[in-house]
Amino acid sequence: MEPTAPSLTEEDLTEVKKDALENLRVYLCEKIIAERHFDHLRAKKILSREDTEEISCRTSSRKRAGKLLDYLQENPKGLDTLVESIRREKTQNFLIQKITDEVLKLRNIKLEHLKDGATNNLSRSNSDESNFSEKLRASTVMYHPEGESSTTPFFSTNSSLNLPVLEVGRTENTIFSSTTLPRPGDPGAPPLPPDLQLEEEGTCGNSSEMFLPLRSRTVSRQ
Repeated sequence: MEPTAPSLTEEDLTEVKKDALENLRVYLCEKIIAERHFDHLRAKKILSREDTEEISCRTSSRKRAGKLLDYLQENPKGLDTLVESIRREKTQNFLIQKITDEVLKLRNIKLEHLKDGATNNLSRSNSDESNFSEKLRASTVMYHPEGESSTTPFFSTNSSLNLPVLEVGRTENTIFSSTTLPRPGDPGAPPLPPDLQLEEEGTCGNSSEMFLPLRSRTVSRQ
């Protein structure tokens, strides 16, 4: 993603003009005659009558120009109005070029700083996104290695937390229920008591005759 071209806000431009006046302060104090610009600056509401009187109280042209610059720096439109006044006078147009060059130089420096800041922020943002993606991928590989399911082996997606216990119980019941004990006479079966052995030998003939003695005893009692 390419960074957008930075632009200066009104506050940035005001700061640039203020800095330009400060940088050119010594030069302008030597060249500007403050009284020549009073009328235009008052007409544009940059200076008041009291301001012009305060400036006029200074004892030298240099000090009066310095006080004028103080007032101009306090107003966002101060420098622009001074340039208009100089242009109207038509006697010091070289000052306009000097001021314009300084403003453009400071403006370009400000834009360069904003551009560098935007580039650094974009690089930092891209780096943060890359680091996050790497961490996310690493955590995915750590907790879900290739070839393994992301779900816990003991639980299905539709099971409750108690399902493993129930499944284990059912498994054990299945194991025990499928195991049958040996019947009497089978290999591994314990021997029967002597009385039961005799009774079994007497009834090991036809299975249909096993209950005849019981039926005969019942008839004899009647």
